[in-house]
Amino acid sequence: MIVAAMSVVTAKLIDSPPLGSANDRSRWCTVWSLVERGTYQIDEIRKVPGWDTIDLVKHEGHFYSSKPPLLPYLVSEIYRAIRRLTGWTLTSHTEEITNIILFLINILPMGIALWALYGCIRRHCDNVFGQLFLLTAACWGTLLLPFLTVFNNHTIATTAFIFAIVLAVQIIADGRHHPWRHAACGLFAGWGVCNELPAALLGIALFLLLCWHSCWKRTAMWFVTFSLIPIGGFFITNYHATGGWKPFYMYYGTEKYEFVHEGIPSYWLDPKGVDKPRDTPLEYFTHCTIGHHGILSLTPIYLLTLWSWLLPATWRKRPLRLLFALSVALTLAVLAFYLSRTANYNYGGVSVALRWTLWLTPFWLLSMIPVLEQWGRSLWFRILVTVLLTPSIFSAWYPGNAPWTQPWIYQWMKSAKWIDYSDGRPQFDRKHFSWISELPDGDLQEDYWITFSAVGTDGEFEEIKLQDGGRANARERIITITRTDSDESVRQFVVDMEAFQGGEPVVEFLVRRNDGEPLTDEDREFFSGVSGPSQYFSSRVRFERSRLRRDAFKTHQGYSYVTIKGQNGRTVKQIRDVWYCEDVPFGILKWEDRVIDARTNAVLSRKFWHAADAGKIFATSSDGEE
Repeated sequence: MIVAAMSVVTAKLIDSPPLGSANDRSRWCTVWSLVERGTYQIDEIRKVPGWDTIDLVKHEGHFYSSKPPLLPYLVSEIYRAIRRLTGWTLTSHTEEITNIILFLINILPMGIALWALYGCIRRHCDNVFGQLFLLTAACWGTLLLPFLTVFNNHTIATTAFIFAIVLAVQIIADGRHHPWRHAACGLFAGWGVCNELPAALLGIALFLLLCWHSCWKRTAMWFVTFSLIPIGGFFITNYHATGGWKPFYMYYGTEKYEFVHEGIPSYWLDPKGVDKPRDTPLEYFTHCTIGHHGILSLTPIYLLTLWSWLLPATWRKRPLRLLFALSVALTLAVLAFYLSRTANYNYGGVSVALRWTLWLTPFWLLSMIPVLEQWGRSLWFRILVTVLLTPSIFSAWYPGNAPWTQPWIYQWMKSAKWIDYSDGRPQFDRKHFSWISELPDGDLQEDYWITFSAVGTDGEFEEIKLQDGGRANARERIITITRTDSDESVRQFVVDMEAFQGGEPVVEFLVRRNDGEPLTDEDREFFSGVSGPSQYFSSRVRFERSRLRRDAFKTHQGYSYVTIKGQNGRTVKQIRDVWYCEDVPFGILKWEDRVIDARTNAVLSRKFWHAADAGKIFATSSDGEE
């Protein structure tokens, strides 16, 4: 069963796209930088398309992963060996290298750990049905499984804790006091704590338990000494990466997380969706236990854990009762710790599970032993636990190829409109019927101009220049439009400023041509952007880079479209996407024209216009330059 489960996970790994989340990209960036550039700084690799991440900090002018550096450092040595053997790099053979490494650090160790866990289950669970149930649950029914296909700390820590627990049970319950068991238990416990810092409580508890049930000198000499090996590595690599002993992620809420770089604010200045704390402590506790990220709602097999904790027989079996007591204490401590962090009420982000509880999985599984022993021979009990196991397996395998999606209960509750963690669509301050957003005021501003350029599908270069033509009268303003393609044309239009600022349609604010010629449908279409009167609707706020300055511009993206029936009976949609921006003349940074098939949504043509030059920029960049 273990081989079958790990084989299916391996197949999922091969089928999963690499770098699927900012979470694992953050660690892969460090791995690449250590091998290719000999530094923990990820400034260079994050600029490569598909590699950028929000899980980073800015420290002394450079970017670093917010993740503790020990695990990426060790993985970088595996990558270095693969690179020397094959000549592959993480950028040239991303999928092949990530798959090999994840198999070596996630799947293979977990398979061995499950085998060790099953040995412990067989020794302390006398009921055969109970043994098979626990093995099935461990292989197929926990939310730890989806994370085996990605680069994360949770599977690493849980694997280490399984080995530490098995060794501790051998020492405490079976009286196997050979020093190597103390040493190995300490090594695995220390390594697990390095990957799940809140689990430091477990390391302390195991030390105290071994001191109580074994020779304290042996525990101090072997358990403590070997646990300090990974812990020492944790602090040494952290010092090399940060210049201090404090991990970067402990600076959450400070300027290392919340910064503006080249005009772009970090994600953590204004987190989105479920990452933005919205729930009260009671709501958060509810959703963490029986709600959309609920431990019990997603994996109801853990109801057996609760049942077992409340069962008097649990506390009569002396060899295991300390383990059960430790399970209860750790669970309560972890829940209390995360419930107290109200600024981090995000359920672990976009993830199929409460990631910070995954390392408790082996404790919860072993805690089921008493109830399985007492009731495991009952047919009705077997039917009940099978019913509990079925949705647990579904939750574990529902994500498909990666764990970076919301749980199925979350999506069901969202579709039923029981929960809503969306930020809502930003709104314009007034109606827009034109792709032009702003107009100058006052007297003639000779530096109020902006030029846009595009290359057509035929390769022909085109250019449009908008510039201020000054006042026509107290209410009207002249706009000069210069179009350059195969030749050059210059036209001046008079715009009613009050109607324009009031969000009136083009036919209301476009007064006349300044050369005395009558307005045409082509003129109105130019200002509208599409073939007919149509309002522009808000889409989202984006920070966009442009050749106009080094810093990015804050833009408010909008769109307008009209449906047109062609002469051949084909219906198409003409769409214009615009990036409104208050920092440039006329309030527009770029736009894109598309024509799509209304039935199939196939793109029939598209042209992208970007700001090539401007007379002035209104906002000041972060380094003080205009």
